[in-house]
Amino acid sequence: MTEKEKNDIIWASGHYLFESLPNNFIDWTEKKLYNWIEQHAWQPFEHWEGEEIFNEIDNLADSMNEYVGVKK
Repeated sequence: MTEKEKNDIIWASGHYLFESLPNNFIDWTEKKLYNWIEQHAWQPFEHWEGEEIFNEIDNLADSMNEYVGVKK
């Protein structure tokens, strides 16, 4: 994952979590990441699985880049 991709995911996480992902999230195991996401899920997503929320975060980051014309 590039620094830009990491920053895009951190930015997008703020739309699904009440606290954006920290910079070191890329060093976490999937289990730790998904648990952290579940614990910080914004109210409309509080009953979603961490993996589902992360997929939405990743999709938003990708969609934003597509919208502004940025290629990976």
